[in-house]
Amino acid sequence: MRYPRLRIYRSVFRSDLFAPSCLPRNPPQFRCQFARYSHDSSPYADPVPSPDDSIFVAMSGGVDSSFVAHLLASKYTNVTGVYMANWTQQRTPRHEIKRPISHRMSKNPEQLRQYREKEEQRNKDAMEIGVSCTETEWNDVCGVCQDLKIPAIRVNLEKEYWTDVFQPMIDRYSIGRTPNPDVDCNRYIKFGKLYDIIENTANQHGASKWWLATGHYARAAIHKETGRTHLLKPKDQIKDQTFYLATVLRSRLDNVLFPMHQYTKKEVRELAIKMKIRTAYKPDSQGLCFVQPTVSAKAAKQAFREGRKISSSTSGYRHFRDFLSEYIPEKEGHIVTYKGVVVGKHPGLWSATIGQRNGITPGKIKGHEEDGPWYVIEKRQETNEIVIAPGRNNRWLSSSAMTCAEWSWLVDDEKISEVYELAKHGQLTVRCRPLQNPMITIKQIEDLGNGNIRLEFIGSAHGIAQDQYGVLYYRDIVLGGGRTESIELAYRENLQPAETEQEPHSGVA
Repeated sequence: MRYPRLRIYRSVFRSDLFAPSCLPRNPPQFRCQFARYSHDSSPYADPVPSPDDSIFVAMSGGVDSSFVAHLLASKYTNVTGVYMANWTQQRTPRHEIKRPISHRMSKNPEQLRQYREKEEQRNKDAMEIGVSCTETEWNDVCGVCQDLKIPAIRVNLEKEYWTDVFQPMIDRYSIGRTPNPDVDCNRYIKFGKLYDIIENTANQHGASKWWLATGHYARAAIHKETGRTHLLKPKDQIKDQTFYLATVLRSRLDNVLFPMHQYTKKEVRELAIKMKIRTAYKPDSQGLCFVQPTVSAKAAKQAFREGRKISSSTSGYRHFRDFLSEYIPEKEGHIVTYKGVVVGKHPGLWSATIGQRNGITPGKIKGHEEDGPWYVIEKRQETNEIVIAPGRNNRWLSSSAMTCAEWSWLVDDEKISEVYELAKHGQLTVRCRPLQNPMITIKQIEDLGNGNIRLEFIGSAHGIAQDQYGVLYYRDIVLGGGRTESIELAYRENLQPAETEQEPHSGVA
């Protein structure tokens, strides 16, 4: 069978999306100077605070935010470190998390002995911390601020985090969806409640201008012609975090600094070591404050010097699935193939993700000619079933369009019609999950009203799950984002079987 050759057409459409509007050049509300970025031809410039501006650095106790604090404290006098206490639960000791030992390892005495020795050492490293995640981070923030001789402020936002981020996440997981709490945390907590607190604090102290700086790998830059602030991709495309910032209110970008946009993660780590920042060897966080590493600073430093990566298997991260099981009641159901053959059981719809390899034996299953491995293609809330199909790129994981709810634009209202035109000419792309590469080209955008939009793809997208986010880009510019409400399969055959057949084969998701 011959397939048509892919032809690439270069559109002659020219958009004035970022051309001067009614705003004057360099409007007075931008009191900062312009900093050049990489070369003179760039249409963007980074905001540079004035010497008397107040700068608040959101610090998590990690190397990135500590590095930002060092950069700004070396240039400005009115710098303050701010720590958000969002989660104060104690860590679960690693030995209390019952992780299964593989059958192969259990039959090998030497491998089993080595495994138990490593587990014992990990437990000792975890006990060196001995306090909650929040207290550990707060101590690191205080230490860094003390080194820099700048004040440190602790803000308790645990109630707001629980109400606006954590409880909605649990509710959505419990019905089989796949939420992204990092996106919600940025919108409602860091650039929501914390932003409001900093603004009130700055106003009470009579600050003429104030800034909120974070360690995100993203860029908030001012368009030289329009004076508008846009969210752009950073230098380090591997660490690009614009996906998590796409739903932040666009008016708040005017007071935000993202100094990390001009560095790669490797450069930051090396510079932090040279600058002798006390958190230089600290392992990267998972983004979720309740799923953090329990590795000690000593162990992290040793691993870095030996060139070893500190991952979830070596640092004592809590298994996210183990964590969810503490908050979501178990609701056992069947794992079925796309033909309706029951092959195993699952503890709840939350235990699997669309596109995830299921863990079922990769051999043949009765009633199916295909071999495995098998992947999750659907989660049925009505029957509490997880549906699987063979092959990672099977047809049931391909989508031709998606509908996003609670859409948030980062462009001016009068420019949205031009965004729609860019889509018709194939100049926009969308990410359906963080760091998705390549991104999906958009064919058409349809406004469904009430903050809902439909994105139709050129070609198809793989493995989109409900309650993930769709983020729209024009080249390096972030245009907006919204929560995935529904998808349209490229393959439209009904998956629901006429009757269910039992298969004597066991397995779990």
